[in-house]
Amino acid sequence: MSAIVRDQVAELGPAMQALTEKQRRFVIALFDAPKSHGALTYAARRAGYGTPTTRRQVMSQLAYQAHTDPKVQRAIREVSAQFVTLLGPHAVRALKRLLDNPAHRDHGRALGIVMDRVSPAQSTSVVKLEGEVKLSTAETKHVLEKIDELAQKFAVQLPAPKIIDHEELK
Repeated sequence: MSAIVRDQVAELGPAMQALTEKQRRFVIALFDAPKSHGALTYAARRAGYGTPTTRRQVMSQLAYQAHTDPKVQRAIREVSAQFVTLLGPHAVRALKRLLDNPAHRDHGRALGIVMDRVSPAQSTSVVKLEGEVKLSTAETKHVLEKIDELAQKFAVQLPAPKIIDHEELK
């Protein structure tokens, strides 16, 4: 088991605490696997699933069952988040080394990534809505009555309405 994973799992989170010891070893071994292809089987063997003579196909099935257990999935997410946090300083140092080397083929891409995080591009959209509201005299009268009712309820003095000359629609 790598030192980083061992140190990291020293303080188990709630998802890891909910596992059996064998399941914990399985989760930790997933992060220790030498390559991604076959990592589940590797982790299952390291955790103690099967026997030394268990066939590869059976071990693969045991690994799949362990990996798809919802409790194990939660623990993998928990340890992954901790692991990514631990890798943060290492990633920043690597990015700094890349930025310090203008001749590196990915220098420009790295610079763009940093600038996008430091000063993200902003865009503005203007949305213009147009429409026509047609209210009948009855609807207008109902709205005005509701306004009066609420004004009286909350003791609000409303200004006198402006009277507009109009012809009533029929």
